[in-house]
Amino acid sequence: MLIGQGIEVCLVEDDEDLRNVTLQALEGMGFRLRGFPDARSLYLGLLQAPCQILVLDLGLPDEDGLSVVRQLRDLKPLGILVLTSRSGTEDQVSCLLEGADSYMVKPVDFRQLAANIVSLHRRLSSGPAGDEPGARRYAWSLRDEAWTLAAPNGRRVDLTASERILLQRLFDTINAPLSRSDLIQALGHDTEYYLDHRLDMLISRLRRKVRETIGLPLPLKAVRSVGFVLTLSEGSAQARDS
Repeated sequence: MLIGQGIEVCLVEDDEDLRNVTLQALEGMGFRLRGFPDARSLYLGLLQAPCQILVLDLGLPDEDGLSVVRQLRDLKPLGILVLTSRSGTEDQVSCLLEGADSYMVKPVDFRQLAANIVSLHRRLSSGPAGDEPGARRYAWSLRDEAWTLAAPNGRRVDLTASERILLQRLFDTINAPLSRSDLIQALGHDTEYYLDHRLDMLISRLRRKVRETIGLPLPLKAVRSVGFVLTLSEGSAQARDS
């Protein structure tokens, strides 16, 4: 079940075997993952590209995980999920007070871990952070946990499962081109066997459906030899809303 479609996760775990097993399990559920063995490699990785959720072990070889939480707690909108063998109440309280968003004790069922990541991502995407001063808002938005697309004229259109996944991924990269292969993978298909015209048909049907139901063209454009881009101007509606 691909419950983690498009969610970008960094996993910090010094045990190589456990790190690889966890990465494999989460990748099978649709998450986009990068794994790191220590704090230093995590910091370097975040400089190269941010992520949405950090899954962090506390017992790292170069820096205690609690120190990492302190370093990254103001890096918005990053969500921090501590995954550790430390089961003491004091450790849990300290982590949450220092800025961690969630705390889980090893060993953990990977389905439970995935559910906690999705829940944290949803909370950060649609919670109070969207109302902070300077938060970016767009005239088009996803509502009702992304099952509804709302337009600048106030009208809405219900989405199918495939349309929902497609638009969620495009909303994650507003005004930046997204490759065909990225969209195909988000839809849960193998790029080697998925025919391009199926993606074109899905997008064509979505455009027509939006135009006929809402009365406005969906600002989704094809980028030659690359893929597609959702071009949105800032407006009064949030880009995500639960």
